[in-house]
Amino acid sequence: MNRKTAVKLSLAVGALFSLMLSGCAPVTLSSEPSGAYVYEKGGEEKALGTTPFKVNLVANQKELVVRKSGYFSKTIVLSPIDPENITVELQPRNKVLLRSNPPGADLFVDGRRVGRTPYRVDYKKPWRKFEIRSSGYASQVCTIPDDPEGDIVVDLVRDKSLMITSKPKNAAVYTEDGELLGRTPLGVPAEDTLVLELRKEGYYSKTFTVNEETVSPLVVELEREPIVIIYTEPEGARVKHRGVTLGVTPFRHLVEEDMEIELMYDRYKTTEITIAPDSPREVRVELEKEPYVTINSNPEGAKLYRSGGIELIGTTPVEVLVSKDTAFEMHKPGYDIKPFTLSPQSKSTVTVPLKKTVGNVEKIVEIDSVPSGAKVYRPGGAEFIGTTPLELPVRGERTFELQLDGFKTKIVTVAPDSADSVTFALARDESARNVTVSDPLLNTPSSF
Repeated sequence: MNRKTAVKLSLAVGALFSLMLSGCAPVTLSSEPSGAYVYEKGGEEKALGTTPFKVNLVANQKELVVRKSGYFSKTIVLSPIDPENITVELQPRNKVLLRSNPPGADLFVDGRRVGRTPYRVDYKKPWRKFEIRSSGYASQVCTIPDDPEGDIVVDLVRDKSLMITSKPKNAAVYTEDGELLGRTPLGVPAEDTLVLELRKEGYYSKTFTVNEETVSPLVVELEREPIVIIYTEPEGARVKHRGVTLGVTPFRHLVEEDMEIELMYDRYKTTEITIAPDSPREVRVELEKEPYVTINSNPEGAKLYRSGGIELIGTTPVEVLVSKDTAFEMHKPGYDIKPFTLSPQSKSTVTVPLKKTVGNVEKIVEIDSVPSGAKVYRPGGAEFIGTTPLELPVRGERTFELQLDGFKTKIVTVAPDSADSVTFALARDESARNVTVSDPLLNTPSSF
């Protein structure tokens, strides 16, 4: 190489080096379609120009963003060694999808669920910030840009905690070492393998294992122990089974088979119930009061008898149990004997008015029945008197029972002011068992 050639080569290299340091390498940036705005990446939101756009590059690279309405934006990096002409193809933005990996995540805006991924973003709506939730993954917040360069894809990160729920709720969660962690629903770390136990009163305990592969939430269903708790109103009733007293209410029992239970409480009717392994956990029974009646007389101090005047019950005021229609008599010197009847539906307190005896009137009254031939007894069947038709002397009110096979027993009352002959119609006993009824006529005993 001669001196002249060496000098020319040196000048050329120097010129190139000078161009690289301070000069420009012009590049024409075009787009399909044309007319797109060109912005500097990370710079002010002011367009540098529109495509085709000539860029003068120095030694460093330049990062530009090409935007056009209705198209996805595109970022491009230019360097001095690029060709003189570069064309960017913009993709039509018909729709923008918000996707998640894995798909099927729920999307929320201000706490309200609006959809599930993949989700088409509607730019006519103001929603730009979405909370992404998916079972077993940590929630994420994604903001949709105004000029996306394509579909927005969010990679979900598996949640390091696991939510444990139970059926029923509020079960205690214990570790393998017996440490109480809390009650369901409860979040636990799932990075390591854990052996846990669920406990709840009235249910069998359950042991299970969780690890990082366990899907959240984990629902653990407990099996109910066949325990039944019997409550009564009033409480404190005796609980008997096969004649053996088991306890008093409220009564808790493990039921392994069907059980016939008697509930007993003073002055209340005995109630029978059946409990079984599949009975509800709580059985509530309202006990029915026995029909006790307090009997008063006016005036007080009269003697109360069962009808017929044989069995003395007590002196008024006196309390009696009236479990069925029952005939009574009230006796007091100087007053007429007062027969009357009570029933389980009678008031809890009754007052029987007594009538002073006037003279000593006696009358013969013939008692007959339809059909005839009924047997006449003192009330309660204590004494057989005769068969209808039957004449009887009457001094004051007298009460009798009429009994005939196939007919209901009837309680009747006659008095000195009754007709000379009184006929009572008997009702057929359709149930084949005697039922004591009161005579509906005027000369029946008083009823309270």
